[in-house]
Amino acid sequence: METESRIPLNKSRFGLKWKVFIITCALFGGIFLLDRIIFSKLYFFFPNETEWDSSPWYNFIFKTKELQSSEDKHRTIITGSSVALYSVLPDRLNQKENPVTKYHFFSHVAMAPTDLDYYKKDLLDSHPQLVVYLLNFADLQWEYQDLENDKLKFNEKIWVTQFGERYPAKTIYPVAYLLDHWKELPRKTLSKLAAKSLFYVSRFRVFFWDPIEVYIDNHFRSGRKYHLYQGEKPLEGIWSKGWTKESATLVCSEKKPKESLFFQKSNTKLLFRFFKDSNSLNKPIFEIEKTFVRSGWNDLDWTSLIQSPLDWSIVQIKVLSELSSAKEVNLIRYGRDESVGVRLSHFFCRTSSLENKSYSRGSYWDDTRLVTKTVSDFKEDYSERMIRDAGTRLELMRLHLVREAKRNVNTAPFEPWWEFNRILSISDYFYQNKIPFVLILSPENPIEFEIYKNSNWRKDWITNLKSHLEPRGQTLIDHTEAVSDFRYFFDPHHLTYEGADFYNFIFSKSLEPQISKFNP
Repeated sequence: METESRIPLNKSRFGLKWKVFIITCALFGGIFLLDRIIFSKLYFFFPNETEWDSSPWYNFIFKTKELQSSEDKHRTIITGSSVALYSVLPDRLNQKENPVTKYHFFSHVAMAPTDLDYYKKDLLDSHPQLVVYLLNFADLQWEYQDLENDKLKFNEKIWVTQFGERYPAKTIYPVAYLLDHWKELPRKTLSKLAAKSLFYVSRFRVFFWDPIEVYIDNHFRSGRKYHLYQGEKPLEGIWSKGWTKESATLVCSEKKPKESLFFQKSNTKLLFRFFKDSNSLNKPIFEIEKTFVRSGWNDLDWTSLIQSPLDWSIVQIKVLSELSSAKEVNLIRYGRDESVGVRLSHFFCRTSSLENKSYSRGSYWDDTRLVTKTVSDFKEDYSERMIRDAGTRLELMRLHLVREAKRNVNTAPFEPWWEFNRILSISDYFYQNKIPFVLILSPENPIEFEIYKNSNWRKDWITNLKSHLEPRGQTLIDHTEAVSDFRYFFDPHHLTYEGADFYNFIFSKSLEPQISKFNP
């Protein structure tokens, strides 16, 4: 009887195990499905109101999905790292009358050739008629090249591990990277990539709240918290964080009941001058002085300053008390200091503009001030900002490594390595898919380019690139020296807004032969 009593018990246990297994699989499958529906699809229907360069990984994925769901008559896609983002202004290029092509970015910060090689299928699915890869010496991952016996040696072991910890691998292509390098990766990186391969929520958690927080700030707060100033711009210029100069004269296109001003110091005294229009800037219709006792953000009520019957459209705000400095308010850390006035709220004197600005760059005093310097002042400022103590300042460590690499290539022979071969792989891919491909060596600051300009390494590098591209009908354009005024550069490789505006014409003109083939 004991033996017989065990049979139904075993059968019951066996059935219970299967039930648990089936329920577990169903729950896992449901979570897996919801993850893909919510985080890979629905999440990107949320309005994207983030600003220029404010959430690079979210914006790159959002832009990729936007490109893949739309088409243009002729689409030119500009790809590359932050150097590409800072080199051209697609918004300005697309403003041409009767444009033959529509320019778009497919770019994010620190995009290496390896990253683009992993993205090439996504780029192809973005419907390009022309792909332009803006490449810079700094994009070639010099951290993994060591000079040994006057030869450059690529450290593949360190590269594989560290690339697996970078945001692009963890956020955008974890599956592909895991399949390619699972044998070489340490256990911690392996498990991390495996988790991110399974669930989008794990990939996207680094930026998940970014568009949501920006949306809340734009719609439900006072405009005192923001990434970039988007209000009316004063004639005198304004810093990207909304700080004015000593005086700010601006058109008030939207007279809101209240605005906000931020003061670094208490008891800040301001002079407000009101003008009827731009033709009467030497004849104010009303002016008043006002002292703000409290530092920090303060309300500004127009009706408390000027009587409502007076018809005005322009206001000038001038600081009469002691000015703060750019270093004092954390606008800059190194270089020549400058005086600043007050900080304006996000959409000061302007209707909130909430369209997608993630790849739209604006002009601010941060860049413009560099162009206005004399040559000697700029060089002195540049040395202070970009060169002095570069080997010990964390924010300049990578630029220091790139600068040292430029010195190293002066004595090292050119030999193909990992990142170079990735460029060739990208070239082959677009050749096989019959998409015109142009590789442009982006402008470089003449101060820094001089270090390796005449090296045999550079000559052989370009020769090797051309020997691969030209037989495929592809084009290499060397624009390294296209911008000769170093005041157009913020650092060794990134152009200021004015520099990018200057380079825009050179860039678009060089592509005309390729684009004209579409519309001869």
